[in-house]
Amino acid sequence: MDEPKQTRLTRRGKITVVLVVLALLIATPALAGYMYLSSIGFVGGSNPGKSVEIVIEEGTGIAEIGRLLEKKGVIKSAFGFRLATYVDGGAEDIQAGRYELTTGLTARDALAMLLGEKPGSLEEFLTVTVPEGSWLTEFAAAVEEQTQVSEKEFLAAATSGNIRTPILPGDVDTLEGLLFPSTYQVEMDESADGLVRKFLETFEEQADEVGLARKAKSLGITPYEAVVIASMIEAETRIDDERPKVARVIYNRLERGWALGIDATVLYALGDRRAQLTTSSLAVDSPYNTREVAGLPPTPIGAPGLESLRAAVEPADGEWMYYVLADCEGRHAFSVTDSEFLEDKAAYQQLEC
Repeated sequence: MDEPKQTRLTRRGKITVVLVVLALLIATPALAGYMYLSSIGFVGGSNPGKSVEIVIEEGTGIAEIGRLLEKKGVIKSAFGFRLATYVDGGAEDIQAGRYELTTGLTARDALAMLLGEKPGSLEEFLTVTVPEGSWLTEFAAAVEEQTQVSEKEFLAAATSGNIRTPILPGDVDTLEGLLFPSTYQVEMDESADGLVRKFLETFEEQADEVGLARKAKSLGITPYEAVVIASMIEAETRIDDERPKVARVIYNRLERGWALGIDATVLYALGDRRAQLTTSSLAVDSPYNTREVAGLPPTPIGAPGLESLRAAVEPADGEWMYYVLADCEGRHAFSVTDSEFLEDKAAYQQLEC
């Protein structure tokens, strides 16, 4: 029997093999790259599914928008969306608003819909800003000025007792102090109830952030009393590092049974933030007059911000019983004795602000 002949490649055949191998070496990473881009939803086609509502608020960054789209199932990957904005551009043109998109989109299709280049609906927002320390009446005035909801409608919703939170005592209906002061994006046609609920929900989130309920309990007060204290702190100082010290003065006075003597509560009792504090006005007959009535006011006297909420349940350590303005920038001097307080007061009166 003859031995089998070995197959020998011609020169042309060898060149062909080399070219095939080279093509595979080049194609393999290219294929891998394509598969990766497909896995993050950058290439390929969209497979639209169910309708999804996406809310993009003012100032939201591209990375955060991508994470939101991924979380809602609109796109496969937040990174794929960032890559789409890099390649296609237009990131700076995405508007704040409420969008109706669908699940199963490629990153590039989702971007095109957000930019209005493909079908997809956008509902614009109104911006509502309410400063820290605002009374509920001022909250309502800001809402009327910046939305279609009237001051009367807003106050009715915020004082009816129909919208509540666990912090609110059973015998209190007003949400004074429990609507968080901030800047909000709200729907064009949002109702009074909807606005109140939005502001209240934000307050609850901030209260949770500072551990209000737990820390209030450790101080021997209710969460609502902590908010009352926070509202007075907000009214007394705008300097963050002073807030815990103001809180300590309030606690020290409460422990000794002293009247708090906070003029901001008198202004609240008068219903006039610009009122002159004359002898007669300082003697106004009101449970909010902490010059005359010992203990806490019956409700907050405004909307405390986050740092005042924090200070109310994290008071500084100290024996201070008084504070008085110390300079023209609004800082205070804190003192323990009457004589120290009178010295600080006299020093301030010598200033020319």
